[in-house]
Amino acid sequence: MAIKDSEEWLKARVEKAKQALALQAASQEAAPAQLPLWPDAVRAVPNALLRGALFSISNVREVVKKRTLLASVKGIEVRFKGERLNQTDLDTWETIIHLARAQKLGSKVQFSAHSMLTMLGRHHGREQHEQLKEDISRLTGAVVEITIKETAQAFGGALVQSYYRDEVEQVYVIEVSPQLLKLYQAGNTYIDWSERQQLGNANLAKWLHGFYSSHAVQLPYKVATIRDLCGAKATQRLGDFRKLLRTALDLLVTRETSITGWSIDENDCVVVTRRPSNSQRNHLEKR
Repeated sequence: MAIKDSEEWLKARVEKAKQALALQAASQEAAPAQLPLWPDAVRAVPNALLRGALFSISNVREVVKKRTLLASVKGIEVRFKGERLNQTDLDTWETIIHLARAQKLGSKVQFSAHSMLTMLGRHHGREQHEQLKEDISRLTGAVVEITIKETAQAFGGALVQSYYRDEVEQVYVIEVSPQLLKLYQAGNTYIDWSERQQLGNANLAKWLHGFYSSHAVQLPYKVATIRDLCGAKATQRLGDFRKLLRTALDLLVTRETSITGWSIDENDCVVVTRRPSNSQRNHLEKR
């Protein structure tokens, strides 16, 4: 084979390989995404949603009219516009995603209001049905932008893409964005659902449970930093928040969650001891 013919043949092979790779990439991108099938006993949540003030501890529903940066740990930026979300909304969102994991993202997720309230551990009265409507409406109306610095990727949109409700049968049909998979791939945590439910309406304890569950290694955080990260009012006196924090940490220990002990050191840093999950234990053993 002449040199010129050999070069042409090589170019053709390279071009064919490029086309094959492009076709494979397009096929993978077009394929519907699906979340991992985690066990029924847990709820998987992206770490980016647990390590900041997106789902705050406040019951005050402030409406954020402009895209606003919320407190979060280093490496994650969360911007928000809409009616503020709290731990009740996180309960609802976790449960919706728990159902959605069984099918492709972008598919319709159907459930009755009664079954959803049962899964959430709530009563089935008119007030609870209205609360569920409000939760889903907030999750659909709020615009969230999450940037993961390590991967240089950003997710933007609503945590619930759309919903339909049959008013007679009280059945919901909900759609979530396939792009949520990117948040899970950036890192997620299995939240022990029974432990979280044991905490009832103790919003700070629930936030701490999720926050510390998302860390394989428990780092010390200043009380003031935790106050900011959990979405407590910045105007709240640090001494008052410290009392609430102590009560919440005590509750986590007495309810026999994965957090087994805690202290506040001389630098006003919270130090907790926690049983790591099996996956976190495996991760630590590989380090």
